[in-house]
Amino acid sequence: MSSAYKSIFPRAREVAYLDTAAEGLPLAGCREALGAYFEDKALGTPGRVRFHEQESAALRGVARLLNVPSSDIALLSSASDALNLFANCLQWRPGDEVLVSDLEFPSGVLTWLRLRERGVRVRVLASRQGVVPLNAFTAAIGPATRIVCVSHVSYDSGTRIPFLPELSSAAHAHGAMLVVDATQSLGRLPVPVEGVDFLVASTYKWLLGVHGLGVAYLAPAAHSRISEGAVGWYSVQDLFAPDRLERYERKPGARWMMTGMPAFPAIYALRRSVDFLLERNIAQMDEDLKPVVRALHDGVRQLGVAMLTPSDAEYASGIVSFRHGACERIGAALEREGVIVWSGDGRVRASVHLYNDMEDVDRLLRALSAAIQKECVCNTRS
Repeated sequence: MSSAYKSIFPRAREVAYLDTAAEGLPLAGCREALGAYFEDKALGTPGRVRFHEQESAALRGVARLLNVPSSDIALLSSASDALNLFANCLQWRPGDEVLVSDLEFPSGVLTWLRLRERGVRVRVLASRQGVVPLNAFTAAIGPATRIVCVSHVSYDSGTRIPFLPELSSAAHAHGAMLVVDATQSLGRLPVPVEGVDFLVASTYKWLLGVHGLGVAYLAPAAHSRISEGAVGWYSVQDLFAPDRLERYERKPGARWMMTGMPAFPAIYALRRSVDFLLERNIAQMDEDLKPVVRALHDGVRQLGVAMLTPSDAEYASGIVSFRHGACERIGAALEREGVIVWSGDGRVRASVHLYNDMEDVDRLLRALSAAIQKECVCNTRS
């Protein structure tokens, strides 16, 4: 059965678009939202009333996705900037340790690697068959651990971590904080934030928005454990207080992390796309797409490739990934057949969102089988 949402996403009708993990298709309403922004911008300063109305609505929408108060949400320039800002909020000591895994996106490692000159150690846990189990994390967390940083869903393997609350308990028991990158899950899967101290996500993938914006969640319990990594006029309660040159009072919750005028065009788009996703119910969407993801996983595995995505359903997300030495050629061959996936870094990755269906999976598997067979023939001849 064809996805009913393909009528809303023209590109999904033109090709089998299975690359949301890299670049999500924007909601058609985002074009209208960007047009509305320019209309409001053309009003000059009177348009700022609408800017802030859209900002407040977008914050409320993201908060509903995470089931948290909107005051705990900030809209920053990107997920990577949010991670770096949070790192700047901590008072690091030589000997401090950050725990990550080899399934992390580079920003989830680079943010902490730059702290090595301060004596901070970054420990990287090795995955096995696409998984780092909870007991591997708990065994590695110790008195020196300040941060445990994980992706809710790995960009590399598509592995979903099903034990975030248990991981946060283990981290907190040693005085560490849990930082979560939800870029590959927010907007596609329910994201649990219980026990999470800080969470980031990009908006141009599964959230169906545009570039120039990232969302951040700062848990109330984390406030007392961090300082201000940055501050600006947008961070403070009263910009024009009589004693503004001597002191300031920052905004409550997470809003002080927004130091200057945010990216209002992207906010207009995000407000529209988040409202759309909330109307569809993320949990129900995930349930509806599970058979599609399972068919994709099983079909790819039957082609005899080296799977990166684990088979166990508890780790399933919207991503299926496998290793291949000719990934770029395979990706190019698929694109010629009207199938768009990610192909690079030694792997081929397909991702399923609400505009995908079994027809897309069948189209991918047919094209992928032919591309792999061609590579095998070429390798035999060589």
